Amino acid sequence: IDDKHRAKMIEAETLKMVVDDLGKYYKALDTALLRYHSQKIKEINTRIKELWQLTYRGGDIDKIELRSDPKSSSSGRRSYNYRLVMAKGDTELDMRGRCSAGQKVLAALVIRLALAETFCLNCGILALDEPTTNLDEANRQGLSSALVNIINARSQQENFQLLCITHDEDFVSELGQAQMLGRSRPEFIWRVSREDVGNGRYHSRIRKVEWGEPGDQSL
Repeated sequence: IDDKHRAKMIEAETLKMVVDDLGKYYKALDTALLRYHSQKIKEINTRIKELWQLTYRGGDIDKIELRSDPKSSSSGRRSYNYRLVMAKGDTELDMRGRCSAGQKVLAALVIRLALAETFCLNCGILALDEPTTNLDEANRQGLSSALVNIINARSQQENFQLLCITHDEDFVSELGQAQMLGRSRPEFIWRVSREDVGNGRYHSRIRKVEWGEPGDQSL
C-alpha cells in the first residue's frame, strides 16, 4: 500500500509540475504574441501614414490608422476588432461610413501595400487589379508615385514583380514617367484587345509591348 501510495503521489506531483510549466509557457507565448502584434501594428501604421501622405491629394484627411481593439470571447480566447480611423489635426473619426468611394479605394490600396511591405519582404509578386477605380486624377497620380517608390526600393530584389491590370492608360503612362526621372520602370506591357474573326465571333488578342516601342508612345 505504501509503495502504491508513493507512486501515485509522484505521479500527482509530476502532473502538477507539468500543468504549472504549461501555464508559464502559455503566459510567455501570450506575452510574446501581444508584443509582436503591437510591434507589427505600429510598423503597418507607420507605412500607412507614409503611403497616405504620398498618395492622397485632398486636404480633409491628414492620415489614416489601423486600430486593433482587443476583445475576449466566452472561451477565453483573445481576438481583435480592427477598424480604420482618419485624423485631421487632433480630431479622429472612424472612417467607416464617413468617406467617399475614391477614399475607400485609396485606403484599401494603401493598407494592402502597407501589409505587403510589412509582412512580404521576401515575397516578390505584388498584383493590383484596376487600382485606379473611383480615383480622381490627383489621387491617381499619387498612387503612381507610391508605386514608383516601391518599384525603386525593390529594384535590387531579384524576384520582385509588379503585376498591374488596368484599362487606365493615363495611369500606365504616369508609371512610365519614372523612366524620365532615372528610376526603375515597367519592363513591358501585355496589351489585350478584342479581334473580330468574322461570323459574329471575337477572339482575345494578347500582344507583348516593350516599353517605349514605336506606335505605343501613349504608354
